[in-house]
Amino acid sequence: MRLVTYDREGQRRLGAILEGEVVDLPDAVGHPAFPTTLEGLVSSSRGSIMEAARAALERDDVWDHRVRRPRILTPLFPRSLLAPDALEVERSLVGPEQEVPWPVGAAWLVYEPMVAAVIGLEGHGLGPEQVRGHVFGYTLVSDWTARAASGAPIETAEGVPIAIGPCVVTADELDPQSMVIQLKVDGEEIAKGNLNGAARDLFALVAHTSRIGRLERGDALALGPFARSAPDPRRELWPGALVELAAEGIGTLRNRIGQPGPRAVAHG
Repeated sequence: MRLVTYDREGQRRLGAILEGEVVDLPDAVGHPAFPTTLEGLVSSSRGSIMEAARAALERDDVWDHRVRRPRILTPLFPRSLLAPDALEVERSLVGPEQEVPWPVGAAWLVYEPMVAAVIGLEGHGLGPEQVRGHVFGYTLVSDWTARAASGAPIETAEGVPIAIGPCVVTADELDPQSMVIQLKVDGEEIAKGNLNGAARDLFALVAHTSRIGRLERGDALALGPFARSAPDPRRELWPGALVELAAEGIGTLRNRIGQPGPRAVAHG
């Protein structure tokens, strides 16, 4: 299943993509106990809950629950989001098509595309071969590091928002090792390739993390799919840049970098 979150009268609501359209999944299932958010589905994602969702999407009347012109939101607010070398600052999240605000004091941003595994079954001390059984699904993550004019990373109280989306694809429908990832900045292809070894590294990251502490449902772990031996100037972003991270089966996570705001004037 390709699962999204959309806005329904100001509330986050669980949807599924079916033949390119969004269907309200809770309404399609029709049971009052079925989760209404993706976070709720991940936390209860075993047995009859998932079976009910798949059965609902196969019924002829599923189109009665089609959502007209849905506004797609950040698909999931993970319980935690772990990525190697991430700055230890509080980070907010944005969804597909949302603008990424330009951080105060930044001279430029450095972009890092990632693929994330969302945990659907808690676990501790896992081996890499056990990880697949604990993954609910996969999504895309766009991360950015703000740089000062000196080139040093900027750690602000709020950080630079991380983008997640456009959907979460359940693990039974997607093999990350065969997934092709494409990165574009302002329409120019920067990188493209099959995950292959990067997917194995992602499983190894999940396993390693589970040996340090217990993984819980709703945790997400992200890893960059493209190895870099040196800084790539094509990943240096400036105000107004359009970043598109696409993956087969998941879709395109598209975000534009915002313009710098007016600097605050000190009074004293």
